[in-house]
Amino acid sequence: MDNSPLTSLPHAYPFRLLDRVGAISAERGTAIKNVSANEAFLQGHFPGDPVMPGVLIIEAMAQLAGLVMNNGARECGAYVAQVKDMRFRKTVAPGDSIVLSAEIGSRFGSLASFTVSANVDGVVIAAGEIVMAQTGGKE
Repeated sequence: MDNSPLTSLPHAYPFRLLDRVGAISAERGTAIKNVSANEAFLQGHFPGDPVMPGVLIIEAMAQLAGLVMNNGARECGAYVAQVKDMRFRKTVAPGDSIVLSAEIGSRFGSLASFTVSANVDGVVIAAGEIVMAQTGGKE
């Protein structure tokens, strides 16, 4: 049995956007997304100058936030309730490794607000806030 936190994600290839999970606790987590030239989403975004769509960077951060919200367990799910103040500073190209981080700022019932960021080579390429809603299990 695989005890990797990735197995607790409800997503499967090609929509599982985390390649490796670092530390996960009840408050924060880190993960890596390695952007390969073979990614399906790069085929049409944009031909000749491929970049990872910003919405998929948000989704990768949300997948990490969901793992943190459930502390790496699959007892319950989590979904995006709101994306706030997201800023994109640079593009992500094939060959880039994105270091993702998510930290809980506050909780209210089944909702949790996360400060999230994505970094490439130590430079912030995207940052903002994602509110996640927890389903089932624990609150």
